[in-house]
Amino acid sequence: MRIYKINDDKFKSIYISYNFTFEVKDESDFSNSVVLAALMSKTSNKYRTLKEKNRYLNFLYGASFFVNTQRFGDLYSIEFGIEYINKEFLPDKEELLYKVLYFLKEMIYNPADWSEKEIQREKAVLANRINKQKDDKFNYAIKRVEELLCKDEPFGTALYGGIENVERVDKSSLIKAYDKLLDSCVTIIVSGNLCGYDDIDKKINEVFKNCNNLTKKITDLVFNTKKESLSNIEVVNENIDATQSILTVGMKINNCNADDFYALNLYNLILGGAPSSKLFQNVREKESLAYDISSIYNCFKDIIIIYAGINKDNYNKALRIIEDQITQIKQGKITDIEFNSAKDMLIESLIECNDSKISLLDNKLMNIIKFKTDSISIDDAIEQVKKITIDDIVRVANLISTKKIFFLGGIDNA
Repeated sequence: MRIYKINDDKFKSIYISYNFTFEVKDESDFSNSVVLAALMSKTSNKYRTLKEKNRYLNFLYGASFFVNTQRFGDLYSIEFGIEYINKEFLPDKEELLYKVLYFLKEMIYNPADWSEKEIQREKAVLANRINKQKDDKFNYAIKRVEELLCKDEPFGTALYGGIENVERVDKSSLIKAYDKLLDSCVTIIVSGNLCGYDDIDKKINEVFKNCNNLTKKITDLVFNTKKESLSNIEVVNENIDATQSILTVGMKINNCNADDFYALNLYNLILGGAPSSKLFQNVREKESLAYDISSIYNCFKDIIIIYAGINKDNYNKALRIIEDQITQIKQGKITDIEFNSAKDMLIESLIECNDSKISLLDNKLMNIIKFKTDSISIDDAIEQVKKITIDDIVRVANLISTKKIFFLGGIDNA
């Protein structure tokens, strides 16, 4: 168990993030983990109803408690988070730390004996979420191309598991999922105004001693279990009952290293991740071929995905212009406006991290998992971005190759 601290006195509250991170072995792990997290977010053995739990949080001057699930490439993480007011801003400077920590410990380590009704309720919520995934066409198309790009890898499995996995969730499988949770890597990050809390890490250790497996380290986990890439581009088509079509292009980044991270972020912004990008300006603005177009970079899986909402009849022309923009960057045909706008946007997003306890925390966790270090500050990142040149963008651009094209075709042509 490692504890990391991020102190900034411009905030008034403290956010404690208690993260369990583990490698996914089976698609059923997703369904069990989501249902488990939902159940643990609501009640515990002591606080058997939402009303009881919320009453106690109100007693802690409106502290907030939540449970989040997320993926870092092929890793899965369940976060138990609580945010409360620094004592310096409370009447009589009332100390809440121990009350907050013991509440967090209760919610994590003293789970309720879930009833069949509670389990079935959360299973129904998850099944409904899975069934509605196609309602968000862009998100569905992105998830499908992720599955195609990362086939036979944990990241390539359905985010929540399939309906058949949800149906198999029961009390026994949830107990096994909980036991796996307790045996996973624990990372604790404290972010916010730590004035008067110099020893907060010692107090956290005091409350949670003997709770966790201390032999496992998050830096030992593998977040990218790459499989052999296909040499040829694969095109997959799927029809939907909708007017708009979604063209999705999946690309893999080959043989990149940690030093390429910020150059790849800039490449993505130049390609399609910003209003000044080549795809936005040429496919949407100049040619009017897309209702919307953008690209996203997943640093944990070394993939970039382009997605565009288009008319069905514009498929070939839109794809040709997209491919042309990719080629232009490889050839170094990047204008100063494109380059500088992307760099300014990335630096601004990093600066904005300093305004949010959660963003600072997320950045810290990303650095720990991705770079195996917690020593990269926001200022360090900004300095690295400033040093990037167009030659760096061209170099990483030539590490990228298109692997999958997924077309979600509407039945009409609006």
